[in-house]
Amino acid sequence: MFLIKKIDSLNKAHKRWCIIMQLSKDDLLKCINQSVDGIMISDHRGVILYVNEQYIALTKLSKDIIGHNMQEYVEAKVVEQSTCLSAIKHNRVYTRIHHELNDVEIISVSKPVYNKKKEIEYVITNVRDISTYINIEKNLKQTDRKFGELFDAIKENKQELVVSSPEMINIMHLAQKVSKVDTSILLLGETGVGKDVFAEFIHKNSIRKGERFIALNCGAIPNELMESELFGYEAGSFTGGLKEGKQGILYHANKGTLFLDEIGDLPYHLQVKLLRVLEKRKYSPIGSVKEIPLNIRVIAATNKNIQEQIRNNKFREDLYYRLSVLTLLIPPLRKRQGDIIPLAVYFLKKYNSKYGVSKKFDTDTLIQLQRYHWPGNVRELKNIIEKMVILSQGDILDFQLAFAHEEITEEQLSLKSFLGKKEKEYLINMKKVYKTTREVAKAIGVDHSTVVRKYKKYGIS
Repeated sequence: MFLIKKIDSLNKAHKRWCIIMQLSKDDLLKCINQSVDGIMISDHRGVILYVNEQYIALTKLSKDIIGHNMQEYVEAKVVEQSTCLSAIKHNRVYTRIHHELNDVEIISVSKPVYNKKKEIEYVITNVRDISTYINIEKNLKQTDRKFGELFDAIKENKQELVVSSPEMINIMHLAQKVSKVDTSILLLGETGVGKDVFAEFIHKNSIRKGERFIALNCGAIPNELMESELFGYEAGSFTGGLKEGKQGILYHANKGTLFLDEIGDLPYHLQVKLLRVLEKRKYSPIGSVKEIPLNIRVIAATNKNIQEQIRNNKFREDLYYRLSVLTLLIPPLRKRQGDIIPLAVYFLKKYNSKYGVSKKFDTDTLIQLQRYHWPGNVRELKNIIEKMVILSQGDILDFQLAFAHEEITEEQLSLKSFLGKKEKEYLINMKKVYKTTREVAKAIGVDHSTVVRKYKKYGIS
């Protein structure tokens, strides 16, 4: 039995050895060359025996340094100080941070390799660009100082924009400037960039700041209901309507600001009516010949290519020109990376306060946030920070947990779920227009208890 076990053990050892031998010298060098670290190997005197490609790229030394002693480069002042030579001199691991040009910082670690006599035979040196880590730490400290007061101001309902990048600072200043001019504005940008936040910022810095700001998502209300929601209707105008009629969103937005989000989804036949309202500053409810004077400012927004929609006869060119007297293009988050950490810190403070916790970022998480491409922009960043705050077990946020339970897309939703999502969006829009659940119930033609039940079902407070 002992002999059988011994043979079995030898067979396993032989298999392991065969696997190791499959990695040839060329394969080993190929793998080392793919390392994100620069690697240099020298002998016990500091003579360079091997360097990988990353070492040359990071140190900017010549490719023909093999065979030369590191002391030559120190004496020629090509290298300020060599960790390799220091490791040989002090007979221990030696670490140093090198400050290079263009704000590049490199950490160099040299470790002696000993022979059987405990003598240094080789020295292996690893170098790594740590500029990203250093800059992230500096940025985080600056952000903590800069946005501490901002967070307090936002908690007190003083509307502010969280911006840090030069691109967004310029756009914020432009938004402040155009807010003083009482004309139509068109906000352009991808989904989730914060067009609604900018719209409210413009309103709160305008002469209409004391009046209502009403937001209407043109893509959230069914086409057949959009006209009645926007213009309202007289009593007996159509079957299924309220007996006493209904005042539309234009009525409630009078003297204030109307934000038409996703204007590209507005039905084509309503575009004509909206154009007439903007030109005449009057409107007529459905079933009425009476024209009601209207004093509003319209801010519209879209994530669609309006010019392409015009070419495809999906959007009226004359309405476009009427809406785009002033235009602001809000860039995607991936093109304004200076805003990622400030926004992340703001959302972290917000959700720490909401959930009564004290979660923190570590450097690695901040780097991952900085490197992520953010297809969903600021809305996705906000969502991910909240997920991390909820799901992370310790005090340090775990970026990977944000993707542990991916949300299903609209195409994957069942019909029931899809309709429920649209119903929730519709009720949220109605809540912005009407003050009480009874007013909402009356406006949409259902029992008050139905609205209360729906609010509870969708978590609308």
